[in-house]
Amino acid sequence: MDDLIPFLVVAGPLSALGWFWHRRSPRRANHPLWPAFNATAAAAILILAGTTGYNFNAADAARDGTFWSGTVLWWEVGIGVALLPVVVYYWRRGLQSPG
Repeated sequence: MDDLIPFLVVAGPLSALGWFWHRRSPRRANHPLWPAFNATAAAAILILAGTTGYNFNAADAARDGTFWSGTVLWWEVGIGVALLPVVVYYWRRGLQSPG
């Protein structure tokens, strides 16, 4: 409960600001290239972090004492590779759409 209040103090205004900007944008946020950018970034970050051994799991990192492991983290690489069909779908859809 002690961690929930600071999280809500930060996440609440940021969510409200994001909603306000989304409502004010004409239709730019609905273009299929935006999910393509996000999915590409997520896949690249996960594949790169997994192959270099950077652990995104905070519980495992706390147990080991460091975020870096000595091996490839295959679960991160697997999630990044699983995102690749989503990346291809949105890039194709975004590049074929007008405007």
